[in-house]
Amino acid sequence: MAVKATSKVAGDIAEVGTYMGGSAKIICEARKENKKIYLFDTFNGLPELSDKDNNIHFQVGEFRSSLDYVKNYLKDYSGVFITKGLFPKTADNIKDKKFSFVNLDVDLYEGTKDSIEFFYPRMSRGGIIIFHDYISTPGVKKAFDEFFKDKSEPIIELSGSQCLIVKS
Repeated sequence: MAVKATSKVAGDIAEVGTYMGGSAKIICEARKENKKIYLFDTFNGLPELSDKDNNIHFQVGEFRSSLDYVKNYLKDYSGVFITKGLFPKTADNIKDKKFSFVNLDVDLYEGTKDSIEFFYPRMSRGGIIIFHDYISTPGVKKAFDEFFKDKSEPIIELSGSQCLIVKS
């Protein structure tokens, strides 16, 4: 629904934390064909946790997936670009782009912080950033709350532990 709500907002679409491609496929189905989709994942699972995560239930390497599997899963969709590696080190190809919709599912404080800092200035007015695990994961919530404490956008909590902001 959020992807469709941003169909007339200038910019492309991105996701960090693609895992097996489930949400990416939903995004592909909902987007307008003229918008490119940039997907990022380590495909090696979670990196090292920081002391700001306070998550004993996550482990390094958890959520490992396969780049080849995701490529095959999304092969019927044009304009989809998948990049393997730790974001934002792998973001050179999009540093000059604007975005209408971004889905973040990175599970950890550092990844959330880095992703927000990268995408927020590149969001078009009216663009939406959705954050997975905002309510259920302390590191994600901490990074998000720290970044947005001085911003004008309200945090809108959604069911299923997600939240979103609409860029003003």
